[in-house]
Amino acid sequence: MALHFVVNDFGLRENHKHVYHKLGRWILAAAIVVGWAMGVGSELSPAAIALLFAFLAGGVILNVLKEELPEERQSRFWAFALGAGIYTVLLLAL
Repeated sequence: MALHFVVNDFGLRENHKHVYHKLGRWILAAAIVVGWAMGVGSELSPAAIALLFAFLAGGVILNVLKEELPEERQSRFWAFALGAGIYTVLLLAL
């Protein structure tokens, strides 16, 4: 996850230089602390946790597709698909 945050930080810094440097990075940092406080202060049902986890996983996948597989970098989709498939099999095996 840390690598995805680094890539996302680089993309935001590249595309929204002034706004991200002045305000955006602080909002994202505060969101982590607020999320932690909400997690400590509340209890969710397993269904709600699964829904939030699916939302987070979808966001990570969209970030990977947008930032790490652009055409101008000549990335290989099949390498990504193979890695995702292997990771899926590993998770299902556990």
